[in-house]
Amino acid sequence: MRTAELRVTYGPENDGTGELFAFARSGAFSGEGSAWVGRDMDRFVARLRSFPLSMADPPTIEGGSWGDQGSLNRCQLRIIVKPYNSRGTLLVHVDIAAPVNNTRELDLQNSAHVRFFAEYAAVGTFADHLEQVLGGTRQVAILDGNLA
Repeated sequence: MRTAELRVTYGPENDGTGELFAFARSGAFSGEGSAWVGRDMDRFVARLRSFPLSMADPPTIEGGSWGDQGSLNRCQLRIIVKPYNSRGTLLVHVDIAAPVNNTRELDLQNSAHVRFFAEYAAVGTFADHLEQVLGGTRQVAILDGNLA
């Protein structure tokens, strides 16, 4: 049984956007949700393959409700992978929130913040699998990790 993992699937649209679905677990904590993301999934995958990953500008993908100026108003899903220590351990951040339609619903919004450790090799495999998910040749990309 895995103690920490991120599972991602993707439903593309014809305009280059798509719905990103995620399930994250670290020990007894877990959450799942989805969000619409822009055309930056390929960039996210490419940045996951970087070595070393940047602490100041780590690979990040996020989506949710967008404002008129193209800025993110409410984040429903965010995945960040960044360096944790000098030994090559990475820290995976997954933030998931239920969609809300108006300000009154904010008090009722459920959310989960899941964190776990991963190694560069596991992130590289996840990037390969995520690329296959985006290409339609794989159903799910899984990032195995360790408890934070």
